[in-house]
Amino acid sequence: MAQTIQNHKVSELCMGMKSVNLRVIVLNIGDAQVVKGGQTVKACKVADTTGSVELSLWSPWCEVVQESDILQLSNCYMGIFNNSLVVYVGRSGAVSKVGEFTMLYSELPNISVKIPEPGVNMDMRPTRPSQPGYINNSNNGRFASNTRSRGVYQRPPPPRKPF
Repeated sequence: MAQTIQNHKVSELCMGMKSVNLRVIVLNIGDAQVVKGGQTVKACKVADTTGSVELSLWSPWCEVVQESDILQLSNCYMGIFNNSLVVYVGRSGAVSKVGEFTMLYSELPNISVKIPEPGVNMDMRPTRPSQPGYINNSNNGRFASNTRSRGVYQRPPPPRKPF
């Protein structure tokens, strides 16, 4: 009996995974870059029904893979390049074309989006201690009467007059 390969889904991928098997469709292929040793590498965006991810293809595979090809990737591993999650085909890995054009896929979520560097606030709002008039990101159910580009600010109430 033929042994079937258990494929992972794109949405299940995370940093450090090894022996990853995927069946994906190639959405687009980046420009070829020649690196040390004369090898060629291309960055491709691939997807399945659960999302998309960046795939790094090295020669000889990058010369034969085209957009809309359906690929079976075997023995891949996950890594990070330029703060993005990337699928790499290992030395013992394999890329095989199993079809073209006819595969359901979803581009979202793209799990290769830039990973924030430590200490960077992703929503670009300043983090500061509670101050009068400052509303945190949840807005605490209040509406702001004045907004700033770097956060939500509410004017403090007018001072009370003594009796």
